[in-house]
Order: sequence, then structure tokens, then C-alpha cells
Amino acid sequence: MHFRKGIPIALLCFALTSTAICLGSFAYIDDYELWKEADTVVIGTVTSIAEEEASAETYRFVEISVERYLRNPSKSSTLVVLYSVRHEVQTGDGAVATYSPSIDLGFSVGERVLVFLEKTYPDSYSVYGGIQGKYSFIDRHAINQMGRVMDIPTPMSPYATIILGSGITIIILIVAYIRHSVHARGPP
Repeated sequence: MHFRKGIPIALLCFALTSTAICLGSFAYIDDYELWKEADTVVIGTVTSIAEEEASAETYRFVEISVERYLRNPSKSSTLVVLYSVRHEVQTGDGAVATYSPSIDLGFSVGERVLVFLEKTYPDSYSVYGGIQGKYSFIDRHAINQMGRVMDIPTPMSPYATIILGSGITIIILIVAYIRHSVHARGPP
């Protein structure tokens, strides 16, 4: 008798799991698309992780202390990444099925990360591309959960920028001087 009541619940759980797995499958996003489509890209350190239940969902709030903005800089020194980690659905007979609408992004406090973010609310972001858009630093390399390694552009110091700019200016002046000298002498 109890077995028969359990079958619809088991089938519902199977259907929800299949849906979550299908929704969890994703198209490959290349580096170009990550850079192009993300609203902002940051390197930072995870300072806190909190969860909050709101009706039938549990949300995870990940606070990141920003070390460096790589795209669309802001004056904010911290950002909050928000994503759903649990969702409940009530069936017609009153049973409750729970599933995870997204793959866990695997943030941990103290972790240094590179994240591609899209603005979701005025005060929070989501990770663009899910696990494809969240990288952890391991031995100075940014690696996501799929094993993809991303090269990070090294910032130039203000002195390097001045020296590089001055060097280019000097080269242009030398080339202009040589051209002027050649034209001033005339043909040989």
C-alpha cells in the first residue's frame, strides 16, 4: 500500500532530476564569448559565503573582495555573487520534491578567483556561463571546473606605460629624422 503511494513521488523525483540534468547540460562557451558577453570580469578573493532560504528556494550569497577589474571597472571593492542552490516543488498530493537548479560553482572562503559576471540585481551578480565562467587560481594559473586554463593579462605599472610610450615616441622621432635626412640629401 505504501509502495504504491511512493511510485508517483519517485517518478516525480526522477522527472525533476532528469530536467535538472538536462538544464545542467550546457553549450560550450569559448574564451571570446566569455569576455564579450560578461558584464564585468574580476579577480578577487572570496571573503564570505552565506545561504538564505526564501519560500521554496535556498540562495547562496558569495562575497568577493575585488583585487582587480579586468572588464568594466567599478569603484566597488566588493561584489556579491548570488545563485540558487535548492528549489522545492510541491506535488498535487502534497509531497515535496527538492532539486538543485544549477551545478554548484564550488566557491570557498579564502579562494582566489577569476569570475565572469552578469548583473542580475542592482546589488548582485551571477556567474556568466556557470562553471565555465568561474576560475580558481592554482599555482598562479586560472583553471575552471572543466579543466580549462585561462591566461590572465598582466597589468602594466604606470612606469612601464610611460617607458613604453616614451620608447615608441623616440622610435617615431628617429624614423622621422632618418627620412628627413634622406630626402634632404637628395638622390645619390
